[in-house]
Amino acid sequence: MKKLIKLAWRNIWRNWRRTILTSLAVAFGMISIIFTYSYIKGMSESIYQNLIDTELGHVKIVSREFLRLERIMPKEHLVYNAQSIETGISSLPGISAMTERIKFRLILSAEDENEPCLGIGINTEQEKNFFDLRKHLIQGSYFQESAAEMLIGDGLAQKLGVHLGDELLAVTTDINYSTYALTFTVAGIFKTGFSFMDKNFFYIPIEKAQELLDCHGAAHEILLLLEDAEKATEISSEILAFLKENRLEDTLTAVPWNDNFFMTYLPFANIMVGSILLIIMLIAALVILNTMLMAVVERTHEIGIIKSMGMRNGGIMALILVESTFIGLLGVFIGGLIGSGLSLFAQSTGLDFTRMMEKMEFEFAFVSPIIYPKFTLGILFGAAVFCLVTTIVAAFYPARKASRMEPVDALRTSMK
Repeated sequence: MKKLIKLAWRNIWRNWRRTILTSLAVAFGMISIIFTYSYIKGMSESIYQNLIDTELGHVKIVSREFLRLERIMPKEHLVYNAQSIETGISSLPGISAMTERIKFRLILSAEDENEPCLGIGINTEQEKNFFDLRKHLIQGSYFQESAAEMLIGDGLAQKLGVHLGDELLAVTTDINYSTYALTFTVAGIFKTGFSFMDKNFFYIPIEKAQELLDCHGAAHEILLLLEDAEKATEISSEILAFLKENRLEDTLTAVPWNDNFFMTYLPFANIMVGSILLIIMLIAALVILNTMLMAVVERTHEIGIIKSMGMRNGGIMALILVESTFIGLLGVFIGGLIGSGLSLFAQSTGLDFTRMMEKMEFEFAFVSPIIYPKFTLGILFGAAVFCLVTTIVAAFYPARKASRMEPVDALRTSMK
């Protein structure tokens, strides 16, 4: 076996150009898989985090009817005892932050311009632990608690033609279906990079949202952040027990983030991105297969010489497979270094798709405009195993065919 390994090692460097070319094909596969997988993993984690920050939290306490009709955002289905519920569950272990939100549709008016949009009433201090708008302000400053001020998306501000300090009239119906209006001053303009949010959302203090809807002290949802997201189901069960003790289980419920209806769409997204990764892997496998096939076929004359010297079919096949393993390891090493380096570099700088996303419409703020690939050693190991196995498998058929050729036939070939 040692002699076979030494012979294989010498053979691959007898034609070093062919060896380097074949190794580069394997390296190309490694680089493609590592970077694509890292990018997909980073995008997937970004989507989950954006969902948690903007929509779900780790656990959401909400009216059962509001949850059922959430797509149309019914104003009247509220959590009326939000503060007492927060006080009651604050002693549960594992909760790191809580906040309340009110979400409602309305019309914003500025002089002759009117735009339908989505208003979000937030607890100005607690919300900083969730979707911190201060990080997205491009003009102005964060608003004051209970002030008649708003933060407005830059796209919505452009549609209304408003600037910092301008006043806007918010017109809506309250929970009793009576028309109500309040005037707000634009304190800040934000740009998240999420087209739908920037063109349709504005934020106001929750006290002003309660005044607009005539629901003082109430909220549409209470969101919780946990120290460990994997314990969301367990803590939801404890909250449900608390609601039952207080005879609130008929009207309110607690929903862990992984049970929310938004998550029903993510498996389809995972299938799509998984299909992209599969296509990349198939392309890489075909490149490796084609290169290895040519590398073995080109050696037909050489194989004939070796067979004429007495090496048996099994020895020929073993020799070619060992040589393929060496070439595969070399390609894996080169591709692993380059692929890991590219992924780590992109992980620190991010890939900016802001301009592209500005031209698109997204129904939900799920996809960040700047994607940071997520490189792990598991990705490197998986890509290495795939490329190495593919290299050996790709060499198996031509090696088997070459080993069965008669020495005379092999020597007659014009491929040298």
